[in-house]
Amino acid sequence: MAAIVGRAIPPERKRTLDALSLREPDKVPIGLWGTVEGYQNLRAGLGMGYNKDFKNYRTGSTTWTTDVAFEVDLAEKLGVDFVRVSIGPAGGSPGFRELQMDEIPVPLQVPTPPDDAEINVDEWGVIRKWTPHENGGYYEMIGYPLFEATSAPLEEGLKILDEYPWPDPWDEAGWQDSPVPGMSLREYCRYVKEETPFALMGQGGRGGLFEQAKYMVGYAKIFSDFIESPEFLDAMLIKLTDLEIEYNKAFLDQCGEYVDWLRLSPEDLASEKTAFLSLDMFDKQLIPHYMRATQEIKKYYKTKNPEGKIQFHSCGAIPEPFMRGLISCGVDGYDSLPPKVARHSNPSAKKRQLGKEMFFYGGIDVQETLPWGTTDDVRKEVRQRIWEMGHGGGYLLSSSHRLEHDVPIENTLAMIEEAREYGTYPLPEQPPEGADTGEGYEPWDPNPRKKRRKPKPAAE
Repeated sequence: MAAIVGRAIPPERKRTLDALSLREPDKVPIGLWGTVEGYQNLRAGLGMGYNKDFKNYRTGSTTWTTDVAFEVDLAEKLGVDFVRVSIGPAGGSPGFRELQMDEIPVPLQVPTPPDDAEINVDEWGVIRKWTPHENGGYYEMIGYPLFEATSAPLEEGLKILDEYPWPDPWDEAGWQDSPVPGMSLREYCRYVKEETPFALMGQGGRGGLFEQAKYMVGYAKIFSDFIESPEFLDAMLIKLTDLEIEYNKAFLDQCGEYVDWLRLSPEDLASEKTAFLSLDMFDKQLIPHYMRATQEIKKYYKTKNPEGKIQFHSCGAIPEPFMRGLISCGVDGYDSLPPKVARHSNPSAKKRQLGKEMFFYGGIDVQETLPWGTTDDVRKEVRQRIWEMGHGGGYLLSSSHRLEHDVPIENTLAMIEEAREYGTYPLPEQPPEGADTGEGYEPWDPNPRKKRRKPKPAAE
């Protein structure tokens, strides 16, 4: 590992900071994130030791996920430029408490699980069933703690919200552990900053606003609540905003001076075709809460790191007007650039629309290319994405979502190797095969209308 001498900035960190500041670095910076299974798969493929107990890992960026921080030794082995770290859950990792069937406090929204099912409750009170697969498993949501509160009379629903046992952002258990056993979160972040060459992205929030609201009332309910229960929804979003702010402040008190940029709690705002909400709903019912959260967190972060940036996550095809709303809130960057979305919101479109205003993170497809493609397919997509996103700086290359267990290590290594070779500045001017140059692009239409087919002439 490269030594840090005096106040010199290691090249890995410098190229990352340059990209965050929309400057062209020497090379496109690279980072990775993954599920526990993806992490185990990488370490095994590289001949590195790892914990084989899937459930014995520090909880990831939100309790429901099974993602894990890629430790410094793995980052060094792979030759990436930055690593990630997050605050832990109230009560400490892994953030789940096992329940017996007769202890479940809310009606389940699925058929009654079998008697031998493993039922858990997370820090928010969301009921989950452990659902195994051949390489691990995931925590399936089966019960939503505020599902019935949204349909109650408003005064009763607000009373339920007020009395609900919300998690404590200032629970010291959230920062007593880290990706390195025996190190507190603060000790780990200081270690990365002072003794490694890597840049460090931190995540303080654990639930989010729109995303956590889905988990509290259920996916089947949240969308009707925007219309049928707007007062209850607004009150719940106010509470979730309060918690997001406090979680981030608690994290920043521990690690703010060591973290190069901050990722807010992840929010999924869109499908692969378009946004989940109308622009009017987004502007009136979500943006005020994003504005308060981002502004308060950013102000607090700047007291720890005056150069700190804020990154926002969403899957799906977020249209340009929604993105500009996020920029108006103070968002500096966006992940995770899924490429298989509607063209009006694909990575190339985002760079053309917003590349002078924000940085971008991600972009290499985890739906097909990384798990199922050949190494040549991976290298081809890496060239496409770097050409589309890298000119002028502002691009950090990574997978478009978590690396799963089904991504061959050969493909991960091909992604990194090609990024190092092709992603050296100055970048090629001519587009590589398959790159989206913008030709024939059509912007997002907020009022799409299907073209009516001409009626067939009546039979004579």
